[in-house]
Amino acid sequence: MQVLRRPILLTAAISSKTAHSALILSFPTAIAPRVHTTTKTSYLLRHPHPSIHGTHKLMFSSDKITHRMSSISCNASSGGDSECNQDVIDIPAWYTDDNLSRSDMPTNIKDKEVLKDSQFVIVQEGIKGTNHWFLHDGDDSEEIGEAKPMFLSYDEVASVLGGDDQLVSGNDPTGSSSSTLNQSLIIWIGKRKDINYFSIYLSDRDEATVGSSLQEMNQTAMPKLAQLREFGDRILSQSDAALYATANGLVEFHKSHKFCSYCGSPTASRKAGASRICSDHKTDGGSCRSPSIYPRIDVASIMLVTSPCGNYALLGRKSMWPKGRYSTLAGFMEVGETIEQCCIRETFEESGIEIEKSSVEFVRSQPWPFPRSLMAGFRARAKAAGEINILPQITIDEKEMEDVQWFHRDFVAARLDGGSTSLMYRPTEEEQEFHIPGKASLAKQLITQWALGK
Repeated sequence: MQVLRRPILLTAAISSKTAHSALILSFPTAIAPRVHTTTKTSYLLRHPHPSIHGTHKLMFSSDKITHRMSSISCNASSGGDSECNQDVIDIPAWYTDDNLSRSDMPTNIKDKEVLKDSQFVIVQEGIKGTNHWFLHDGDDSEEIGEAKPMFLSYDEVASVLGGDDQLVSGNDPTGSSSSTLNQSLIIWIGKRKDINYFSIYLSDRDEATVGSSLQEMNQTAMPKLAQLREFGDRILSQSDAALYATANGLVEFHKSHKFCSYCGSPTASRKAGASRICSDHKTDGGSCRSPSIYPRIDVASIMLVTSPCGNYALLGRKSMWPKGRYSTLAGFMEVGETIEQCCIRETFEESGIEIEKSSVEFVRSQPWPFPRSLMAGFRARAKAAGEINILPQITIDEKEMEDVQWFHRDFVAARLDGGSTSLMYRPTEEEQEFHIPGKASLAKQLITQWALGK
């Protein structure tokens, strides 16, 4: 793609009653490419008409010119207000549940009386890492339709494991086998509506054997094993998605802290799976004085950056994403900086766009346990590039981003449906040009609220 370092002069026959204008383009003598070239070339265009102070993005190909952005004022005096004044529904943050409590932790999960009235999620190690069992209608193809949670009772889990003695044996907090995660490991997820939920992590069980046992229990739907990111936004209930997400994050914690960083001894699960401790710790008669280990949370900023006029949003894509997926920019917080400073720095590093410091505004946060992130969502405004009605120039960091562009509010608002956070998502023909992530992503909420005028 090529983008002019200075705008093309645009002469247009403007009609106030139509969204389309007759365009006559005059190109400057020097056209400087931005970073890379593709089959289409995009340019920033400016209306010379005094009543329309917007910037426009046109896509040029060998046979046609098409609008990617609609004509709308980009006047700073508008304060970023849009003609779209629809009521915005407050979209809930996916993978969270206000009714899921982690305050009333069970004191002894080796006690069958504690476990027998509980519900369990089976998590199993696979070729691609941590996988979860769930139910879906259809065949055993890669495409996932509606994902139904699979919560098992104590007796059902005991049946899968070959007896309740196998269920309880994985809870020994000091035994070497459970310390190195070679047996089933029980981890408390939380309590919802007076029911305790646990994840059962199986690190060395045969997938086919477990799947066969689960199929015998469910004759109306097919058990399927997949990474949560691939089906998380296919779960209908936000509350159920939150249980799966919490289980995923906790299992990832136990997997990544199998050995003590002080002495190298195996670690063991404690506090119903909320922490781990060295198996040679002084409190258990050993010699190690290492502190207890708790889950690490990696904080990242995710930001919806708008143009100075507020009518365009800065969206980018990574090469690993499904074709056509664009999302907000994001990045991890570094040592010594605030999350607001992270927002400003990451935007500049990935796109070359400078942000007005005073415009950075926190919106909401969301857990993203893939494997252990917390996303802090922001709105921010780019600094004006000289003239207020010219979009700031983008400079892409090709090591991180495949593409970054300015997208007009109306263009995005017409394309809010569909999408997914799955990396295996198969976009429709229309989505292959442009789509945003699905409902499980905080980016979806930030983009939707902006696009609908909030």
